[in-house]
Amino acid sequence: MGNDSTKMNSLKVMQGREAEAVKTIETLTHKDIKRFFLKLAEAILVDQQRVNKISREHFHPSYDDGRWRETREEYLDAIIDLSLTVDKMPKRLLNNLTELAITYAPDVVKQPLFDIITLQAIGVVSPGVFDTASRVFRELIRDVSLQAPSVPFEGTPVESILRWFDYDDPIRIATEPQCDYAELLASHIGRESRKTRCALAAQGRRAFIEARGAREFTTVTVLSAVKIDG
Repeated sequence: MGNDSTKMNSLKVMQGREAEAVKTIETLTHKDIKRFFLKLAEAILVDQQRVNKISREHFHPSYDDGRWRETREEYLDAIIDLSLTVDKMPKRLLNNLTELAITYAPDVVKQPLFDIITLQAIGVVSPGVFDTASRVFRELIRDVSLQAPSVPFEGTPVESILRWFDYDDPIRIATEPQCDYAELLASHIGRESRKTRCALAAQGRRAFIEARGAREFTTVTVLSAVKIDG
């Protein structure tokens, strides 16, 4: 018998109330979820780098660079914390998340997921509500499942979850009324070379991995100290 993380599962893809087809797919793994958080964080870091290169004279008069820089940092902090809890996600939840990924088109999942992570990032929910990957994804499954299934996603579950956010402007700052630089950002991205995009992505990944490592080390050190003192 193979490893549970690579075990193949048969999941029904529901269209309305009837099962249109049964697909044999590979269940999402802890590694896949970690990659999801990595790519989301990478996108936020790339977004900051892009904004840094745009002259402030082109922004809305009410644009507050410091405020939105802090907002990105809040999201990154939340994502780092969530990524550190992925290994505790139970297999059943990974199965349910896999089914969600193939049953609903990514565009159906984007808004509910963004709302949940936003609540955790800006700290408007009580401690412990969305502070782990398991709690975030259970809530996501509940929210999305209230909607009628859309056209099932035809790719793999991993391909689906990596489309649960927009890589360009991932936390939707450019469309905020006080910012309103979506067209400017799109024009800037359009002029980027492939080499530049790859370099930005690599920098973003490296920054996230380093920040995550530092947070993990700090957490372990604190917990160890508590054990010793206790």
